[in-house]
Amino acid sequence: MEVLNSTPLFVSRLKLHIARRFENHVFHILKKKFPNCAVFEQFKLASGLIPDFVVECDRKVNVIDAKAKEILKKKDVDQVIEYMLELEAHSASIYVADFTEVSSKVEDYAVLNGIEIEYVNN
Repeated sequence: MEVLNSTPLFVSRLKLHIARRFENHVFHILKKKFPNCAVFEQFKLASGLIPDFVVECDRKVNVIDAKAKEILKKKDVDQVIEYMLELEAHSASIYVADFTEVSSKVEDYAVLNGIEIEYVNN
């Protein structure tokens, strides 16, 4: 009998499921953290880019991306920088799952570009 859980399709679907559950978890965190603000999910920008969350509060825009993956990479930070520039955001954060590895180099790069890394217990 073939083991289904070792197929690339299964692994891909599992990663997508984990990412979606984490995004849902982050959404609830944001609703609690910003109770009087508008929290938009999967907000499509004019460029076609889609940040996970855009929080609008007191005429300030915050961009938040949720990452539940093995390793946070520089390109993930670069993506959030693009969101910030297009929206002229006041702040940005990347919420990472507790199992996501973030090197000091990537974290420093994020901080230098005004992006806060938030570590989330799942």
